[in-house]
Amino acid sequence: MTATSPRKIIKTHSIIHFGMLAGPLLAGIFFYLNTEVNANGSQEDIFIYIFPLIALVGIFTSKVVYRTFLKPLKQKEHLRDKLAGLQSASLIQYALIEGPAFLNIIWFGQTGNLLYLTIGGVLLIYLFILRPTKTKIENDLELKGEHKRQFDRFDEAIS
Repeated sequence: MTATSPRKIIKTHSIIHFGMLAGPLLAGIFFYLNTEVNANGSQEDIFIYIFPLIALVGIFTSKVVYRTFLKPLKQKEHLRDKLAGLQSASLIQYALIEGPAFLNIIWFGQTGNLLYLTIGGVLLIYLFILRPTKTKIENDLELKGEHKRQFDRFDEAIS
């Protein structure tokens, strides 16, 4: 792994996060502008029960998987290994939320039912809240001692 600074790591992490947020957001805007909205929806639509459940499973699974991936990272000896692992864990977490968001937004485009767009929108808001910040990374990895000092030297390369 090449030497890089905490600032560059957070910037890269933020770009990945933004990319995963932008896709479903742009799809939602596109479908909203080009779909005839049906606020009532069809009571015979079985997906009215399945897609909200998929969204809940996505949120729950993303939290469990993220915590599971973080646990061994806290024991790593090198900060760069912790940060690389955190980025992988975050990518999986984001994907587990982005997938159901996309699914609901695309189904809104097919049916015009605002419920699906609303669910997709709520998932996107949750994904936005998960954006990487210096404080969030420090807290999630429980950085202490030398690792915290290294991470606080924001523009210096991590050894």
